[in-house]
Amino acid sequence: MTEFEELEEGDRILFNDRKMPLEVSEVEDERAVVQGPGGGEYEIYRDDETLLWSKKGNRRYSSYCNDLRKVGEWEREDDVWKHSKTGKVLEIEKNEIGYWTIKSKDFELSKDIELPMYGYNDRDEAVKEVEKFVKNHPAGE
Repeated sequence: MTEFEELEEGDRILFNDRKMPLEVSEVEDERAVVQGPGGGEYEIYRDDETLLWSKKGNRRYSSYCNDLRKVGEWEREDDVWKHSKTGKVLEIEKNEIGYWTIKSKDFELSKDIELPMYGYNDRDEAVKEVEKFVKNHPAGE
């Protein structure tokens, strides 16, 4: 069974060189309708053995749909973000000197986040950094 055949409403997907996940809003026999992050509607469909995508209702201008994959999403509970598919976690906590820091056993944060030596003075600044990280890593990788 292929990823396309396993799609269900509510799944979040990526394909080709897309960076922002699209959400599956409708699944039928040989097509799936997806919503883009900016509100655009697209359909992914099978033509013989080829998987194609186009703007909804405009198959004339279809393109190949390669590397279709479900990516899950980040779920936040208080100061902990957990990815629904990979299970990876990011969290914000106060360190021993009273500053806010971002921690993760799953990521090497210094590659993507410029962590202050002592931590953030303001919790909201740490939250902004985590939200930026989450936006740049929608697949939890």
